Amino acid sequence: MRRSYAVTISTLAKRATEAGGFYALDKPVGITSQRALTIAKRQLGVRKAGHSGTLDPLASGLLVIAVGSWSRLLAFVLGADKVYHAVIRLGLRTDTLDITGAVEGFQPVPSSIGVDEVRAGLERFRGSIDQIPPAFSALKINGVRAYTLARAGQEVVLSQRAVTIHAIELLHLTRSGPFLDAAIRVHCSSGTYIRSLARDLGETLGMGATLFALRRESIGSVTLESAKDPANVEPEDRLPLSMVFPGAAYYTIDGEMLAKARNGHALDCPPTLGASKEMLVLADGVEPEHQRLVGVYAVQDDKLVPLRVVPPEGTR
Repeated sequence: MRRSYAVTISTLAKRATEAGGFYALDKPVGITSQRALTIAKRQLGVRKAGHSGTLDPLASGLLVIAVGSWSRLLAFVLGADKVYHAVIRLGLRTDTLDITGAVEGFQPVPSSIGVDEVRAGLERFRGSIDQIPPAFSALKINGVRAYTLARAGQEVVLSQRAVTIHAIELLHLTRSGPFLDAAIRVHCSSGTYIRSLARDLGETLGMGATLFALRRESIGSVTLESAKDPANVEPEDRLPLSMVFPGAAYYTIDGEMLAKARNGHALDCPPTLGASKEMLVLADGVEPEHQRLVGVYAVQDDKLVPLRVVPPEGTR
């Protein structure tokens, strides 16, 4: 029996013309990233939205979200570098590699472990490293989330992944009973797990360690300075294109070329762009910060090839 779907023309039109944009949220501790996104969608009055990468409920800080048809552009944000402020508790081991997990062991941190020892331990992770993700993660094993298997008591074996720690800084150390809390700032590639970094630091220093607190401070060129509480974000808080795509060139089009672009056709590449441009934001309008985004294109030979094209926005 053929299933029928009834969607009114007005509903389709409303969805197609829903204004898009990027926004920066400051996710509070204690809620999921999806919950923060849901709150922001309600506040902005949009149906469709996605975010730039999950923060655990333990963590706070920056989420970049894209609403409306712009959600298809999140792929260009997901791979950006991240900066985190983290507190690692030395002397404690948990199954989730953070403070919310079940304790698997602990030992008092000897007084011989101080700033010099922790800083030297951190330096071992600077640069390109291989990292084993946490068993309690959203990565999939044969189509099943790793955390689902871990919560069921099954053994979880994840392969090492190459990540890059561009910079890692010890901010301060604090004694907390038998433990030692190390506050650090990490500038890392996408895909880096700070929980795994905590575990590995503990092993390097000859003791357990777990993540005590985490705050994401930046994603690419977007920082917490632009972020709003999910419940307070407003349409006028939309991020400028230059912040989301800091290295992109702008090419203003209209008329016949705009119609071709809206239909996903490749365009002739203006000689003034040069051959070095990898990504191009196309917009129709006058000033880049007030243009309506048409799509993101790549320069290939003498053509502009569409990577993502977004439908026209509705009236803002």
